[in-house]
Amino acid sequence: MRQTSALLLLIGLVAMVGCRSALQSADRRFERGEYNTAINIYDDILKKGSLPESKQKIAYYRMGESYRLSNRLVEAMPYYKQAKDLGYVPDGVKYYYAMGLKQKGEYDKAVNLFNEYIREGQNFDLQRLARTEVKAIEEIKKLQEPDPFIFINNCASLNTSQAEYSPIYWNDQLVYTAARDTDIIYEGTGGGYTDLYLYNYMESPDSCAGTSIYLDSLVNTPGLHEASATFSKDGKTMIFARSSSAKRKEEYKEVNLYESVWNGDAWSDPVLIPISLPDQWDACPALSPNGETLYFASNRPGGYGGVDIYRATKDYKGEWGNVRNMGSKINSRGNEMFPYVSKDGKLYYSSDGLPGLGGLDLFVATRKDGKISVKNMGAPFNSPADDFGISFKDKKNGVFTSNRESDMAKGNDDIYFFEDRTPLLKPIRYFLAGTAVEKKDTTEVILANVSLQLVDEGGKIIDEVTSDEKGYFRFTPQLVMGPEYEIVSDKVNYLKDTTSYTTADKEVEQEDVKDRPEKIVDIVLETKVDLTKDFYEELIREGEITLNNIYYDFDKWDIRSDAAKELDKLVQFLRQHPEVKIELGSHTDDRGGDRYNQKLSQKRAESAVEYLTYRGIDASRLVPRGYGEEQPVIYNAQTEEEHQLNRRTTIALLEGEEIFDQY
Repeated sequence: MRQTSALLLLIGLVAMVGCRSALQSADRRFERGEYNTAINIYDDILKKGSLPESKQKIAYYRMGESYRLSNRLVEAMPYYKQAKDLGYVPDGVKYYYAMGLKQKGEYDKAVNLFNEYIREGQNFDLQRLARTEVKAIEEIKKLQEPDPFIFINNCASLNTSQAEYSPIYWNDQLVYTAARDTDIIYEGTGGGYTDLYLYNYMESPDSCAGTSIYLDSLVNTPGLHEASATFSKDGKTMIFARSSSAKRKEEYKEVNLYESVWNGDAWSDPVLIPISLPDQWDACPALSPNGETLYFASNRPGGYGGVDIYRATKDYKGEWGNVRNMGSKINSRGNEMFPYVSKDGKLYYSSDGLPGLGGLDLFVATRKDGKISVKNMGAPFNSPADDFGISFKDKKNGVFTSNRESDMAKGNDDIYFFEDRTPLLKPIRYFLAGTAVEKKDTTEVILANVSLQLVDEGGKIIDEVTSDEKGYFRFTPQLVMGPEYEIVSDKVNYLKDTTSYTTADKEVEQEDVKDRPEKIVDIVLETKVDLTKDFYEELIREGEITLNNIYYDFDKWDIRSDAAKELDKLVQFLRQHPEVKIELGSHTDDRGGDRYNQKLSQKRAESAVEYLTYRGIDASRLVPRGYGEEQPVIYNAQTEEEHQLNRRTTIALLEGEEIFDQY
């Protein structure tokens, strides 16, 4: 009997030690963000029933957290309840449980629980979010009524029981993200790592009949996530998000942005974009229609909530920089992600912090008269689940992502095609008109007899007109809303110049014209074309002139955006006078030593030359020369404005090869 008791005690001790070891393993997995593996271990331990109640409640709670942190909030709810029934309710659980109720469409219960958390919660940020959610649910009934003219369809030949999301059109095909390869398991979700796939249509892009193929082995990397591609207008540049290969705990969730170039047959080896921050999550890239602005989502410091939408712009070298937060009109205390800019200039994105039907809802932001307005897209685009990753094939057709429960759903995140069949109230025709002027200081001088060409995105001249005695001109062809046009202006003794004109944010809504009496509404869009006097004769006469606004920041030689605009006029001048060679002289203020200022001014002159060569001007026509502080405009400058005037660039005409060669 003693031996039997001893044996049972030994077995109990072994089981206890084994249970403790398994629990420690589960906790380590949880802390590392390997949530799916942690779930499996916790579940196995709890099923064995060998844990004391004091540890059971923590295990249930961590199972709930693992589901929530791997974006499965509804699945987290039963485990939060188990922890609560055992008397364990850490701060925040009521808030997340209420969010789960909201995602299930149980709005009244969600409001009650949000209000409980507002009264009892300890996390001020979550309390603020709870107040926002209560107000948002009051608006939900308006959003629940589906738009009768929007038709959606789950694509059976594209979706699977795995995740498919972030679709984007590329060369009449669809590139999307999917977790198809399960040979290597991602321990955060228990599924495969995501890669980029190409969906080839067998018929038309609206038929939803086709086959999916692996995009490219250089882009997709085993053991890493690739997701959310975006493409330049010509389809030759792709930017996407890629997870880090780092294994250290503090870098586990790191995601960065990469760029790859299409050579006609394959994609190049992706290169990290420097705007990504090594310790932050940077993902969901989206290029503007003209390719000059990159929108993306990031949790970098200084935002309004968990994840915010940012934008970066491209400099004259084609490098990304000047990262800016999109501001409080777009971002909330929650998460904003998956931006997309349509050809008509509207910003689409998803948010769980703005009033919505459930998890992530789709929103559209428009700018009119300098003001930004944000609108929830409502049903059927949005549901109590997550709805995100929208893009358009054309004005009426597109795709988006949802993990909603429906008869059409295949499982996890699915891609849905949509068609907008809203009837057209009144046809609208758009025309472009404007005034040609020359700016002199703060005044504008009207310019008559200016020759103007309207050029489309393909470089085709679609109209030619001449400004009248009041400088007015009007092109006769109708504009297409979305594309960017160019106006080429030419006049004797002026620089021939090109002005870009985008129609992206100029479209008039049908609602705004429904009460107008015309059967067909004509909208005339107005612009101004600014011409600059050709300074060739002034150079001959004066020998040297100072370019306006070619200024530099203190102790810097970078070409600022205002300087780039002025240098563009010099580009036009040099193109109009291909025989001309010039010296670009750069000057500093008198702060700093003579030798230092001499070197600084030389760098500034060389920087201006570098910009001109980037714009296609032959370097043999340009001579950079630094003058240091030798030739100030204002002697004994006192104010920053006076010092700024001394930090300038001048140009001088070099007449004859012998003068040019001495440099």
